[in-house]
Amino acid sequence: MEFDYRASSLKKVEIDEDTEIVYSGHKPQVGDVVAVRITHVNEDYSELDLEGGELVQLQQGDVVLGVLGNRSGVKGYIGEVPDSLDKGGSIEFLGSGGIFGRYISGARELDQPCEAELLGYVSHNSTILNTRDFGTDHAREVEADADLVAVVASRMDAGKTTLASKLIEGLSQQYDIASLKLTGSARERDRLQMLEAGSKRSYDFVDAGLPSTVHDTDLVVSAARGLVNEVWDDDLDFVVVEFGAGLVSNYGVKEALRNLDIRDQIFGVSVVSLDVMGAHGLKDVLNDMDYEVDFVSGPITDTTVGRETVENQVGVPALNAFQEEHVDEAVEIISRSFEED
Repeated sequence: MEFDYRASSLKKVEIDEDTEIVYSGHKPQVGDVVAVRITHVNEDYSELDLEGGELVQLQQGDVVLGVLGNRSGVKGYIGEVPDSLDKGGSIEFLGSGGIFGRYISGARELDQPCEAELLGYVSHNSTILNTRDFGTDHAREVEADADLVAVVASRMDAGKTTLASKLIEGLSQQYDIASLKLTGSARERDRLQMLEAGSKRSYDFVDAGLPSTVHDTDLVVSAARGLVNEVWDDDLDFVVVEFGAGLVSNYGVKEALRNLDIRDQIFGVSVVSLDVMGAHGLKDVLNDMDYEVDFVSGPITDTTVGRETVENQVGVPALNAFQEEHVDEAVEIISRSFEED
């Protein structure tokens, strides 16, 4: 089977010389592995994320192995797995991790997504491959006695991974840290950034077989529980967990945080917001879920007036991830919470 690129969303999928491209009357499913040929390129959104974090620019004629999935980003594309797909039919590139589906809408600045021709499904021994079949085990409960620190935001692209990575960098000087990304849309960059910041190991929902968490929320929660079990080991002190996308979104963030198994493991929560109202909303929603916010970060903390307004109106510290003394204070807050937990 010849192809130009294999997307990072397929990092767990076993593809060998016996794998082939087939077509049948199969009803498309989330996680199905597909082969497509790029027919139209949107140069403003054409980066494909490969395993290991390498980014390539898609070109017309490229044959890509990707995955069928849903996406629902407020600053990205919105799309879904179609009810049916014909061989040679059109399908759109919805996410850099190699997610393909039926385009519904998108952010104004993105224009129409790259288009592709479906060549067929990727099959082994007459069985269509699906990422779920290669992921880590989902779980009905968190069996690990894990300690978790949560990073939550008001929306995507607010600075969650930047904050999580800065925290890991600081905390790993004193503690043994792992990291997880439990919600979002497939992309290696965030997980690798946290790993490179000092995580002993790092997993995300793709490791559990989900191309995104815009899906059955029961599956999202069972994947999250399974990933906590998978990452945890007695050599760790705690795990920094990024919840990708916004707290109020279609990505299952609230559902995962509400799960009592996960709730019982979390001893600290930091939030990332673009503005004061977002910070207010995050605190209020999290308070309603029985969480306390330790501090606010993100673009609202870039200026002195933003920080002062957050601290006066929201009532928690405002700490900027790009200022070393603020990161030191954030690390101290988390360390103190951990020691008191």
